[in-house]
Amino acid sequence: MIKLILISILGTSGVVDTKKSPATHAAMLSPVQATEARLSTLKKSGYSAVLLDLSEATRPLASAAAKRVTAAKLKLGYWVEIARCPALADAHPQWMASLQGHPEWRRHFPGFPEPGAGEVVKNYPWVPILYKESFDAHLVRLDNLLGGLPKASLLMLNDLQAAPSACGCGNTLCRWTPDYGPIKTATRLGPDAAARFVAEAKRRTKIAEIVPVWTTECQEHESAKGGHCDGVPCFNGACWIDFTAQLKPLARTVQRIGVLTTHRELAQLEEAGKPDGQWVRDVLTSMLTMPPKRGGDGIEMHRLVPVLQGWGTMPTQMQAQRARAEESGARLIVTALSTIYQGWSPRIVRAEQIPERQASKK
Repeated sequence: MIKLILISILGTSGVVDTKKSPATHAAMLSPVQATEARLSTLKKSGYSAVLLDLSEATRPLASAAAKRVTAAKLKLGYWVEIARCPALADAHPQWMASLQGHPEWRRHFPGFPEPGAGEVVKNYPWVPILYKESFDAHLVRLDNLLGGLPKASLLMLNDLQAAPSACGCGNTLCRWTPDYGPIKTATRLGPDAAARFVAEAKRRTKIAEIVPVWTTECQEHESAKGGHCDGVPCFNGACWIDFTAQLKPLARTVQRIGVLTTHRELAQLEEAGKPDGQWVRDVLTSMLTMPPKRGGDGIEMHRLVPVLQGWGTMPTQMQAQRARAEESGARLIVTALSTIYQGWSPRIVRAEQIPERQASKK
C-alpha cells in the first residue's frame, strides 16, 4: 500500500507549511499493462490516476486501455516521449543530435570509427525539438498519437531538452545542447523552444494541463576524471547556464514541471552514507537552488512532479524513492511502471549541412 502522509512544503524562505493535503499518486503504464486487475490493484493501493505511455507501437491498444482506466474511476492521462524517437531518427537522421566537441563519450564505445569527410557522428535515436524541422515534425507526431483517443485531463511530455551527452562528455545527464561542433544539419532554435512547443501542444490538443518533464544536469563531483563527465568541466561551464536559459521561459508557461528521477536508468546509484532514494531529493532540490546561481529563478517544490522508477526496482527501493519525493513537498508523484528508456549510441551520418544563417535561426 502507498502510505499517503501529510507532507510539509519547504519554500525558499525556509518556512514550513503544514497545511497542505497529502500528495496525489499516479502510475504510468503501457496500454498492455493497464489490465482491469492491475488498475483495481493500483486503485486499492492509493493511486488515483493513470498515465498511458503512447508511442507508435502502443497507439493501436491505447483507446481500449483508456476506457478501462476511466471505467476503473481513475483519472486518465497520457505520457509521450518526445526526443528519444526511433521512428523520426530512422526517417530523418539529419535531425538527430550530434556527438561533436568533447571526445570523452568514446570511452563508452571503444573502437567506434572516426567520421570521414562529409560525415558526422549522430546520437541515435535522439531527435530533439531544438531544431525547427524536428519541432514541427514532433507536433504532427503528437497529433497522430493523440487523435481519436478518449479525452484526458493531463498530458506529460518527456525529454523536451537535447540529447544525452551531445557536448561529447559521455554523461547521460548532459542535456543542454543538441550539437557542440561546427557541423549543423538542421535549423537550430532558441532557448524558448520547449516553452513554445508546450504552448502549441496545448493549443492543438485542448488538454487541460500539459506537464513537461525535465532532466537535471550534472553535479559538481561528476566533472572529476573517472566521473560521469570524465574530466570535462561541465558543471562550471555552459551546461547549467543553458539548462536554466531553457527552463526559465518554460516555467513561465506551465503550472507544474515534471522531473525525471529514474535513478537506475540514469546511472545514478545510491551513494554510500546517504539515505536510500536520496538522489531523488537531491535532484528536486537542485531545481530550486541551481537556477538562481545561473541567471534564473528556482522552481518551488510544490510545482515539481517527480517521476520515479517503478520498473526493475525492489519494493524497498521504491518505498525509499516515494518517501524522499513526499518529503520534498511534491503535490503530484508519478511512478513509472513502463520503462522510460534513456539510452543512446553513436551513428555515422552523411552530413548535409545547412547554411550558417539557418543554423542559428530563433
